[in-house]
Amino acid sequence: MNARKFLNVRVVLTMTALALSGAMVLAAASCAGGGSGGGGSAGNSNGGSSGSNGGSSGSNGGSSGSNGGSSGGGSCSAGSDGVCFSTGKASGVMTGYGWIALGSLDSASSPVCAPDATDTTKTQPITKDKACPSTGSTVWGSTDGLCISGDIPALPASPVQSDYDNNWGLQIGVNASDTEGKEIGTAYSSIALTFNGTPTTGLRAELHVKGDPAGTTYCYDGISSGKALKLTDFNTMCWSGVSCTDPACKQFSSDSAKNIDKVGMQVSSTAAEIKVSNLCLTGLQFKS
Repeated sequence: MNARKFLNVRVVLTMTALALSGAMVLAAASCAGGGSGGGGSAGNSNGGSSGSNGGSSGSNGGSSGSNGGSSGGGSCSAGSDGVCFSTGKASGVMTGYGWIALGSLDSASSPVCAPDATDTTKTQPITKDKACPSTGSTVWGSTDGLCISGDIPALPASPVQSDYDNNWGLQIGVNASDTEGKEIGTAYSSIALTFNGTPTTGLRAELHVKGDPAGTTYCYDGISSGKALKLTDFNTMCWSGVSCTDPACKQFSSDSAKNIDKVGMQVSSTAAEIKVSNLCLTGLQFKS
């Protein structure tokens, strides 16, 4: 498996108006990094190595992001063993901040970056190569979910590794704690992701374990909102099926469950273009 990485974004959000569309959005008083697929190149501050996974059903990618600005976020009621989101910050089992990641050929129209945190009406897209400066703000589109909109181009008829490296898709997720690298601390046996928006099919859940290389993540392909997923069904080559049959594949171990430090949800590239519209990760539910 090639390297992959997650994006670490700290967000403190306030209500503002989104330039061009006039929609109400949230501005985070810190910044988001851009996606970085393929090649194992270094990311922005507080990130890991970048990369992607080839295979018939696409690749896993991610990126690191800078952690400038003040910390903060709202609060919500997650319930027992749950995670909820308020103004870009998690509460419950996980208490970290939201992040996004994307390939170099993929685009995100939301969230966006306000390079000057004092003026969130002036924004720019978040891309693979362009993160918010430490003095900037991430502008999110929801108070109660981590939401993303954008476009994933179609893969060519006979894709090669570089096609997956540059166009692996879009990803949203959250860190276990405000301080990057801290784990959830409880050995759960399953996780359910709740989400809405477009698309709601063809989605992939991602886990990262503290102590693993930044590019090593475990995935589960074809998730549905609210469905409990056994953690031991996650592996490092999920596009080839739930069963980890390739010698290069690594199955998630129950011993690693308490050390999960990042959870993500990915829309993977396919042979057809994908329009991602207000796709929101609204909650997580762990079970022992």
